[in-house]
Amino acid sequence: MKRIIVLGGTGFFGGLIVEKLRAAGLTPHVASRHSEFRIDADNAEDLRAHIRQRDLVIDAAGPYQKRTPALVDAAAKVGFDVIDLSDSAWYTTMVYEREAPIAAAGIRYLTACSSLSSVSAAVLGMSSVAQPRRLTAYLRPASRLTANEGSIGSFLGSLTGVTRTIRFEEPLGKRNGVVVRSVDSVTLPRVFPSLRETELVVDAGIPGANFLLRRPGLRKLLAQNQSKLAAIARRFGPASGILAYEIATTGGYKHQLFTGEHAHLAAVIPAVMAAQSIAAGKFPHRGIVPPTQHVEREALFEAMFREGIAVVPPWGT
Repeated sequence: MKRIIVLGGTGFFGGLIVEKLRAAGLTPHVASRHSEFRIDADNAEDLRAHIRQRDLVIDAAGPYQKRTPALVDAAAKVGFDVIDLSDSAWYTTMVYEREAPIAAAGIRYLTACSSLSSVSAAVLGMSSVAQPRRLTAYLRPASRLTANEGSIGSFLGSLTGVTRTIRFEEPLGKRNGVVVRSVDSVTLPRVFPSLRETELVVDAGIPGANFLLRRPGLRKLLAQNQSKLAAIARRFGPASGILAYEIATTGGYKHQLFTGEHAHLAAVIPAVMAAQSIAAGKFPHRGIVPPTQHVEREALFEAMFREGIAVVPPWGT
């Protein structure tokens, strides 16, 4: 069996992936800049020295907004598969710009294999909407659990400074947040041609925080104090997460909601499922794999349900 290497495996989401893979009977190698298996995801020499042809690399080494193309280029040259959790439109665009060498190498590259864009694609596919026009994702992270310097840096690095109000159906109701550049804008229009607009609205979940994040000067100050901001979020932020979608069509809107104490697992379930499928030799796709093919839609929703994530309305209704 090929080796599974989890870059950023000592971080929060990387650690969850390691835990889930071990529970599934696999033996992932934990790699980071600070673990015994030291690999810097941005160091080409590290990657060539430690990763072999036919390995499977799960890349959870954020923030992607500050990453280099070193891993993408090494994958094509050495010949190993990659699953990344990219939340960066810039980083995933860089992956697609290397589509030709990735295809020539015959490897698999699953970029944005996370809530965005794997879950987003599944929601669109299960919605029965023939021609979706706009997809709005609303995220209130369980920051009491997930906040760290990497996640804070990723969030601040993608902020637009624009606020947005969305009126969901009950039980969610009216929600406010700040607009973030979404990786869905890169991945989804390729497989849903009618999609004209995608956006991600993030609600910090702390009173007054959304308003303060609109101010460019303050955002710069926050970027300089990411560790303190992460500590505040871990103390005062929400303990449970919300991921909701609004699909705009010519005839109105459709909504889908995922919530609960384990909703943050939606960020890693697609990568874990894809890795299991590749390890078992049951993943037929190669090249840059579109988000509609990362995981089977029904299996993804069922896996989320088993993890205790509430799906409202139930998928398929």
